[in-house]
Amino acid sequence: MNTTVAMRPRWPGKVTRFAFFVGVLAIFLLAIAGPGYRLRLLPLTPALLGAAIGFLLFIVTFIIGAIGLLAGGGQGLSRSRGAVIGFSLVITILAGFWIFRGRGTPPIHDVTTDLNDPPVFKDVVPLRLASGALNPVEYQRIQSIMGNKINVPDAQRSAFPDIQPLILPQPPARAVQLAAQAAKDLGWDIVAFVPSDGRVEATDTTWYFGFKDDVVIRVKPESTGSRIDVRSESRVGGGDTGTNARRLRAYLARLRDLAGK
Repeated sequence: MNTTVAMRPRWPGKVTRFAFFVGVLAIFLLAIAGPGYRLRLLPLTPALLGAAIGFLLFIVTFIIGAIGLLAGGGQGLSRSRGAVIGFSLVITILAGFWIFRGRGTPPIHDVTTDLNDPPVFKDVVPLRLASGALNPVEYQRIQSIMGNKINVPDAQRSAFPDIQPLILPQPPARAVQLAAQAAKDLGWDIVAFVPSDGRVEATDTTWYFGFKDDVVIRVKPESTGSRIDVRSESRVGGGDTGTNARRLRAYLARLRDLAGK
């Protein structure tokens, strides 16, 4: 048995060692990319590039680490190497899920329940200007991405046909209270609450990069109660991989629950 062990090739151990160092580099890149941008220590482009490279390196870590482990039967595997390779598997699965979730979504960053007359941002406008938001606050029906013109309303209708206005039985005075509460329940920062206008404005912050996405909620009288329209727009980025649509779905679902509908 000892002879068999001695005759095992040494390259699998070297491969797992290399995978370990690649994984450490990936961890370092992901550790500084998102937080670096949130703290304004890194510009957007280097932060995005660092995160993308970090994810790719995790995939490389898992692949070459798995090859080394399978070929060497666990030869040269320490706890630290095993932890890094195992962590790379988790990140690879999460990256695959994120890519799959965003698959087929149009490259738009502004989603609303009313495509004919989208709710208008007011109080968040100064905040967007102060933060250097790259996307205009006005609703852009034609969006240009890498030279290609996209009809935003048509793209939304095709990709997110379920994003529709919500009709509640409550009168506007009560509905606007529920609208604000639903935003708070989702952890959004309330920027403006103007019951006389039937308007609520809020900002949602993504956890990793700290991207600021703004939401405006409009409440209008309806014959059967109140009509709720919502609009969610990213401050930066051409596409959002469906983030704004998912945000509106979560919000409308929470508001339905509060309204008992």
